[in-house]
Amino acid sequence: MIESILSDWSVFGVIAKFLWLVQLALVVHVFKTGRPYWWFWILLAAPVIGGLAYIFIELLPDTSIGSDGFTLWKPRAWRIRDLRAELEESDTVKLRLKLAAELLASGKTAEACTVAEECLRGAFRDDPHTLANVARYELEAGKFNEALAALAQVRVEADRMLGNEVAFLGGWALVQAGRHAEAQPILRDIESVLLGEQPRYFLAVSLQQSGNVAEARAIWEDIRKRFRRAGRGWRRAEQRWFKLAGERLKETAK
Repeated sequence: MIESILSDWSVFGVIAKFLWLVQLALVVHVFKTGRPYWWFWILLAAPVIGGLAYIFIELLPDTSIGSDGFTLWKPRAWRIRDLRAELEESDTVKLRLKLAAELLASGKTAEACTVAEECLRGAFRDDPHTLANVARYELEAGKFNEALAALAQVRVEADRMLGNEVAFLGGWALVQAGRHAEAQPILRDIESVLLGEQPRYFLAVSLQQSGNVAEARAIWEDIRKRFRRAGRGWRRAEQRWFKLAGERLKETAK
């Protein structure tokens, strides 16, 4: 009888330790991914229920099921492999840009740029949206001269959204070129009309590189504050700039 009770208590102890580790992991996840701070209180006040709520509200919606039945938990290496195979069967701009996005996310920036640049062939050579997409990958690879050349070919006409995108990319290219006096007015103008934190992030980079570290840090701090206050959709879209802003703040704190 006593041995049975002790055995049961031992099992409960193992379960309690496991739940504590899960709880700790979720708290770290809140901090690392920029979720709202009030999740800390929910997780600490109601460990099991709070943990389940966090998983169902914050984590599960960030996964999506593709046409092949796999979720985003499918390893990126597999997705890249599958896209390469698809591209061999059907070489389209859409597939190339999708592969380029996966390569960029995996840290293969140079290869992502090369794959994207291959889009500028045949009928899509002068397509404005394709040119803008390729320019973005060239900027990711630090090829600002090539990006500026591609952007110079874009005919915006009445497409205001494309015009805003091209203006931002041009500002980003000028930052990379060290032409901060030209870049900063462009980025200040476009930040109020282009959705997302990219213009402000690169404006801050330009300000830092031109000596205005205090204003740059204020912008990066605000990016992180806005991220934590925002909804799930905004956080999903802007997570990269949240992380990069944090890295810049650490660098400039030295």
